[in-house]
Amino acid sequence: MPYNLQKRVVLITGASSGIGAAIALEFAKANSKLILLARRLDRLNDVKSKILETYPSCEIHISVVDIKNKQEIDNAIVNLPSGFKDIDVLVNNAGTAFGFDPLEENSQKDIQSTIETNVCGLIYMTQAVLPKMKERNSGDIINMGSISGKRSHGFGNAVYSGSKFAIEGITESLRKELLTTKIRVVLVRPGAVKSEFVLVRSYGNAEFSNAYYSGFEPLVPQDVAECVVFVAARPTNVVISEIDILPNAQADVQSLQIETSDYMKILTEKYKK
Repeated sequence: MPYNLQKRVVLITGASSGIGAAIALEFAKANSKLILLARRLDRLNDVKSKILETYPSCEIHISVVDIKNKQEIDNAIVNLPSGFKDIDVLVNNAGTAFGFDPLEENSQKDIQSTIETNVCGLIYMTQAVLPKMKERNSGDIINMGSISGKRSHGFGNAVYSGSKFAIEGITESLRKELLTTKIRVVLVRPGAVKSEFVLVRSYGNAEFSNAYYSGFEPLVPQDVAECVVFVAARPTNVVISEIDILPNAQADVQSLQIETSDYMKILTEKYKK
C-alpha cells in the first residue's frame, strides 16, 4: 500500500521556481504540509498563492534562506512553527550553475556560488534536518542530482558537473550510513528540463536559452515533480534509491535526438552574443 503523504511535513529547498515550485504543487495535491525555502520572498509568496488557489486547505510555511549560509539554515529549522517541526520528507532541490565557459575562464565567484549552493547547501540542510529523523527513525531525504553527475557533456560543464558528481557520492555514502535506520535516501537525476535554469545560467541570454531547448521536446518541471512524489509515496519498506528522468529524445547527457542541424554550433554562436 502506498505511503500516505497526507499531513506529512515536506521541506523543499529552491522552492520559488522551476522544479522546486512544481514539487511543492505536487505534494500539495497529496495534502502534505509544506515548508518552502528559497532566497526570493516575492517568488515564494507567488508559489504559495498559486498553491492555495487550487488547494486552499494546504498548510504552508515559507522562509527566506540562502542555503549557502549554514547559520540561516539552522535558524530557519529552529524557528519552524509548531506543526512543522517534525520533517518527514526533505527535498534537497536547490541548485545553480553559471555560464558555459571553459574551466579556465570560470570566475572564482561563480565557482564558489555553484559549489556552495549545490554541494555545501545540500550538506548543511541535511545536517539540520537529519537528527530529528534519526530520533523518530523515519523520513525521506531526496537529493536532486542530474544526469551531468554521471557524465559531463563538456560544453562548459566542469564545475556544475563536478558539483553533481559530488552529490552522487554524498547520497551513496549517506544511504550506507543510514542503512540501520528506516530513513530512505533517494537520488533523482533529471535530464533536459525546460525551466528558467538555462536562462539564469546563461546570464539572462533568452536567445541562447530558447535555442538550448530547440529541436526536441524537453521535460517540464511537473514531469520531475510527479516522480519525486511517487518515490516518497512508496511503502516504507520500498526505496527507489535512484531514478533517471529523461525526455524521450535523450539517452544520456551527450545523446540527444535533435531535429536542429549543427545544434552545438548554434548554441556556441548564440552563447557568445
